[in-house]
Amino acid sequence: MKKIGISIFILVALTACVPQAKYKDLEKKYYAALQGESKNKQEIEAREADLKALTDQFSSLQAQQEALAQKKVQLDNEYADLQIEYTNKLKDLEDLKNKNSQISETALKEKQKIEGELAQAQGQLNQKIQRINELEGLINQQKESVSLLKKNLQTALKSYEGKGISVEEKDGYIYISMDNKLLFPSASWTVEAQGLKALHELSKVLAKDKNLNIIIQGHTDSDKYVGNGNIKDNWDLSVMRATAITKILQSEGISPEKMTASGRSQYAPIASNSNPTSKALNRRVDIIIAPNLSEINKLLNQL
Repeated sequence: MKKIGISIFILVALTACVPQAKYKDLEKKYYAALQGESKNKQEIEAREADLKALTDQFSSLQAQQEALAQKKVQLDNEYADLQIEYTNKLKDLEDLKNKNSQISETALKEKQKIEGELAQAQGQLNQKIQRINELEGLINQQKESVSLLKKNLQTALKSYEGKGISVEEKDGYIYISMDNKLLFPSASWTVEAQGLKALHELSKVLAKDKNLNIIIQGHTDSDKYVGNGNIKDNWDLSVMRATAITKILQSEGISPEKMTASGRSQYAPIASNSNPTSKALNRRVDIIIAPNLSEINKLLNQL
């Protein structure tokens, strides 16, 4: 901007002492410079937006890496302790070998005991190493599976982009958020035709993996429920909507043993309830997909 300001000053100064044609030529160059700066500013803003997205992604991956690093430090310490124990036992064995000619029957039994302990320690050490390698492989496999599932869901729901559906990955879980305007009429838990189509496309992807754990959460805004019948308040309404979605997913082939329906009423908002636009964001159903961590937990318990 300082350069443009200087250019303006020079342009004004020259208007008093240059011919008309020369002035017009300078004026064209000035406006061309302005347009170039505007274009550069737009490019900078685009790069800053890309940088922020990459920074957020890096922060998430860094947090996962730090958690794994902490676990690795713990396992490395255990490994070091076992290695020290192994070295000490080996030294004891060598000492006994040097005195082999003088050992008695009691000493021979002690030698055999130490050899047994040494073999046991070596076996435990080998098992630890094997489980660490298996754990790292499972964690990498899980991350790849979650990323692939997210990609498949985004592809399946691409036609609903900008229509009230979003797919995100956070902390190893996939969050599918569906606005109530896509699913339900006001104060109702009956899913409309457009919502049924979206759930059908979603189910075709989820039904391919029988090991996924799925939580369906209903959410409302802060407006008091004014319907009739057995539904008395927003708690009831959020649960009924979550249950309605769960039953549809079950009818589409999703295992009911892998699903949990729950209602959060108005108490887990993603926006303020101060205006109609924000309230509309809070009226939603979240479908939270968690990979099966039983094998990873099993290995962790064995370490």
